[in-house]
Amino acid sequence: MAFPCPGCGAPIDEGPDRLFLRCPSCSARLRCRAIDAGGLHPTFEVEVAGRPETRRPVPLPWDESQRRRLSRWLVASTAATVGLVLVLFLLARLLR
Repeated sequence: MAFPCPGCGAPIDEGPDRLFLRCPSCSARLRCRAIDAGGLHPTFEVEVAGRPETRRPVPLPWDESQRRRLSRWLVASTAATVGLVLVLFLLARLLR
């Protein structure tokens, strides 16, 4: 999703969730941090590094690949948690 550079207003084609961002027009280094990661549109705070007056919120809608990756991660972590609880329960029963 493209969003405007907070320094010069030029469109940036990469998402604000990337680790290292630089504006292609003004070559400003951008800092991004998530301020609302839940819901339909996670919001990031984007600013030019060293210039806090350029800070602005950027909503980023979920795309389908992110939704699938999150679903797989949630299923795997739930299965691991339930498996660990069962292992701990069995160990407690055997060692009693």
